[in-house]
Amino acid sequence: MKATEDRRSAELILSADPPLLDPAAYHCQQAGEKLLKGLLVAAGQSTPKSHDLWQFTRLVSQAVPSLEIDLDTLADLTPWATVTRYPDLDTELGITAQDILDALSNIDRLVEAIGQLRENPTQ
Repeated sequence: MKATEDRRSAELILSADPPLLDPAAYHCQQAGEKLLKGLLVAAGQSTPKSHDLWQFTRLVSQAVPSLEIDLDTLADLTPWATVTRYPDLDTELGITAQDILDALSNIDRLVEAIGQLRENPTQ
């Protein structure tokens, strides 16, 4: 699963000495994006060509109301898709290693919630 690869990439990149924060943050955003898009596809919805996790979380909340997780924490990763790759955007997010660890934890919670949906599809 590509989201798993992105999540693992973020973890590995974060463990570098010194940690590579921007690439790790980018892969966190990508993992979240792929998980949310996967939920939309599983719900029979189309996925817009976008990196806007706020848009995807709204769509997922409508398409999969039984998903029991606060998606706002993932939506907050939206700027990590571009600011981490395009330094000329003149936007400093001040991403820290702890921010990335928190994002990884939120990604893990979403994976767990998806697993619960798969175990109990009628809820």
